[in-house]
Amino acid sequence: MFMKRMSVYLLVTAALISASAAQAVDRDEYVDSVILILRTHTELMESMAQGTRFRYSDNLVRHANQIRDTFGLLGPMEWHAAQAAALHSAEGDEVLNEEKFESLAFASRRSLTNLVRAAHDSMVQYDREGLLEAIANMKQSCMNCHALLPESIAPRVWDVPPGK
Repeated sequence: MFMKRMSVYLLVTAALISASAAQAVDRDEYVDSVILILRTHTELMESMAQGTRFRYSDNLVRHANQIRDTFGLLGPMEWHAAQAAALHSAEGDEVLNEEKFESLAFASRRSLTNLVRAAHDSMVQYDREGLLEAIANMKQSCMNCHALLPESIAPRVWDVPPGK
C-alpha cells in the first residue's frame, strides 16, 4: 500500500513540476512576445522620425497608442511591487520599495502619455526632435525601474538579444 501511495505521490509531483515548468515557459514566451511588440512599434516610430515625411505619418499616433496599450499588458501592477520588494537585494543597491516603485510606474505612464502627444505633434507639425526625445524618455522610464531589479525579474526591454 505504501509503495502504491508513493508511486501516486511521485506521479502527482512529477506532473506538478512539469506543469509548473510549462507555465514558466508559457509565461516567458508571452513576455518575450509582448516585448517584441513594444520593440517593433518603437523601432517603427524611430525609423519614421528619421525619414522623410510620407503618407503613413498619421500612423505615428497609432504606434504610440499601441505602445501604451501593450505596456499595459505587462506594465506596473500591484503584484509587481510586492514581487520586486521581496526579490530585490538591498546590499549596497538602491532599495526598490513600494513607494519608489509607484513613483517609477507613474513616470512610465506619464512618459507614455507624452509619447502619444509627441506623436500627434510630429504628425501635425512634423516635430521630429520632439518625437525622438519622447521615445528616448519612454525607454528611459522603463530602464529606470528595470535597472533596480535582476534581469530574471525585469528583462532589459530595449536591449535586443543577439540573433534577434
